[in-house]
Amino acid sequence: MNALLAATFLFLKTGEKFATQETAGPTVAELTTYLGDKVGVKLEPRVMNDPVKAAEFCAASKPVAGVVTPGFYLQYAKALLMEPLLETKRTGVNEERWVLVVRKDSSNDVAQLEGKTIATPLANEQRYVIGVVLKGKLGEEVRLKNVSDAEGAVFDLADGAKTAADAVLVELAAWNVFKDDPELGPKLKTVFQSDEQPRDLVVLFGSKDAIDAEKLKAALKGMNGSEDGKKILASIRVDAFVDLDKARLSQAQALFYGK
Repeated sequence: MNALLAATFLFLKTGEKFATQETAGPTVAELTTYLGDKVGVKLEPRVMNDPVKAAEFCAASKPVAGVVTPGFYLQYAKALLMEPLLETKRTGVNEERWVLVVRKDSSNDVAQLEGKTIATPLANEQRYVIGVVLKGKLGEEVRLKNVSDAEGAVFDLADGAKTAADAVLVELAAWNVFKDDPELGPKLKTVFQSDEQPRDLVVLFGSKDAIDAEKLKAALKGMNGSEDGKKILASIRVDAFVDLDKARLSQAQALFYGK
């Protein structure tokens, strides 16, 4: 491979306000430089938080690999010829689960939220939220409100703000922080917890000749074996890149397609 040939590496975290090229690009560049040296390809990072814009970018710019959300993978796997290689084990997150947070005085019946507004950073992955995370429990007409600041949405809910949604769908790890907050905790509760979801995925795009998949996998899985690798993992809040849980991904795929 030509080590001088530049290729793009997409880093997508849907709804994450700091997942922008301006804010996170320099940090992700440390990862892509490290990986590029290992696989013999100059990798240039592209950090995004909008899956629709990311899909448009992929169609136009043809990245060779990336880290994407499972919702993005399921939505665009066929169109963008994605092949999953590994999963991302995030620091401090043992299981990827989502919960629906409501005010303490709300009904405990999740069905109360049918037709109501749910704020979530995942709003732009609506099909994934409805079919996979919520497993169709609230029907197809869920009204998702896009928020890049889940904490702010939870505060608005607790305070009964006029602009507050009826519920907030947040990661379980975030809820575990909110529920212990002396101000927020007493005002809120959860009425739904999802099954364990697939982790963010390392994927290849399009032609598999652009980058050596086995070298890329080895480089990612071996990052904990060097001080440089450990520092980079810590900077992107990742404990390790691990083997795919194919059964969990297949289950999510079946739910996504309504099977």
